[in-house]
Amino acid sequence: MRRSAFTVLLAIHVAAAPALAGGSAPGSYCPLPEPGQKPVCLGEARATYTDYFTALDAGTVADADAASLEAAVAQGAAAEHAYLALSSLTHGYYEIARREAARPEQDPEVALRLARWNALLERAYAASPDDDGYRAAVRRAALELRERAPLQVPCHDDQGAAAACSSTESVLRSIDAVESHAGLRGALERLLRRMFPEGES
Repeated sequence: MRRSAFTVLLAIHVAAAPALAGGSAPGSYCPLPEPGQKPVCLGEARATYTDYFTALDAGTVADADAASLEAAVAQGAAAEHAYLALSSLTHGYYEIARREAARPEQDPEVALRLARWNALLERAYAASPDDDGYRAAVRRAALELRERAPLQVPCHDDQGAAAACSSTESVLRSIDAVESHAGLRGALERLLRRMFPEGES
């Protein structure tokens, strides 16, 4: 009976958690280049998201140009081109933020686009609990953007109130929250196993 009780409790707990995204896409993250250098690892990404990079190079990225890229990032590690999409979005974010920082006044539409991309990075991380490599890449991307592309964008503070964040500050806060939840979930599962050892019937 104890084993059955444990199985039921664990099933209820897992069912209450967000659905897990399956699969892992091959590839690796293309980091931001050093100042004054051009990235040498974006060739495949440019070939996959040609319209996006063409618009980015012209400085006129529209919603339609980024639609397929954004859809891929939203899927996280389960996307067909997961790392290419993540790298593309990160490099685009970096270029747009650098250009915006050089303007005398910030364009509110650009701030909203970057805020939406922050939300996509958060979603990509949360949607990929079974892929530690991809999650590490998302964290690295967020850290690089926070350090290399600081720009004020709309976000929510720790209490959920509307605020302004520096670049990917909100993304990293969300990642930390996901990790804390995962740690708590793991602790609960270990506690349940101690309470209801699987070997007992």
